[in-house]
Amino acid sequence: MKDTGFDQWRAEPEFSDLKGRNPFKDLRVRRAIAQAIDVDAIVAKVLRGQAVATGSLVSRRVEGYVPALERRRPYDPAAARALLEEAGYRDGFGVTLDCVNIAWRAAACQAIAGMLAQVGIRVAFQPSPAPQFFPKLTQATTSFFEVGWSPATDAWPLLNAMVRSFGDGGLGAFNAGRYSNPKLDRIIDAIRVEPDIARRRQLVGDALAIVHAELPLIPLYRRTLGWAMRPAAPRT
Repeated sequence: MKDTGFDQWRAEPEFSDLKGRNPFKDLRVRRAIAQAIDVDAIVAKVLRGQAVATGSLVSRRVEGYVPALERRRPYDPAAARALLEEAGYRDGFGVTLDCVNIAWRAAACQAIAGMLAQVGIRVAFQPSPAPQFFPKLTQATTSFFEVGWSPATDAWPLLNAMVRSFGDGGLGAFNAGRYSNPKLDRIIDAIRVEPDIARRRQLVGDALAIVHAELPLIPLYRRTLGWAMRPAAPRT
């Protein structure tokens, strides 16, 4: 699963040309970015069809998955520019996009940078090797980032690590944007201890709906993994 995320706690992004304000705190800007990225084109042309575009933070194999949340905001650069203007960024802004330097992920990040340029967001693409990239997430020293993970069939570890408010004991360990929503925190904490499976599924759906609405992360695509096998050699 691959997403983009943003610094949502500093008064101004550390790696941006803006001073005195942080555009990523504005939901209109986050929606604009979602509508400026043509994920279908990235899947078809950059990833050669080896992925599936998604609007959901988790797949249908995860307990609590909500099918309606697969629906992405439509790719619409004109709508994205209108949202940016409404939010007070008619001339756009510049920002650094951090990405791990794995070839196919870096290529997708480069495509995202080009698409955002079409709506006035000037992206400086910054690929880094994993030992440099992941501390930027855990230490929240990035303004705009691409992140990916391989989730289990349970949603709680993902929700707790990625979108719960940062705190002691591993809370929000990979919440690189330091997004914080007390209501979402309460739901995530309730998921951890809820024994009733039906109630737990409902709580997961509630958490996913909040993330889908507020876009602390923008879901992009799930990569299709290829496997090859051959018959075992006969025993002699």
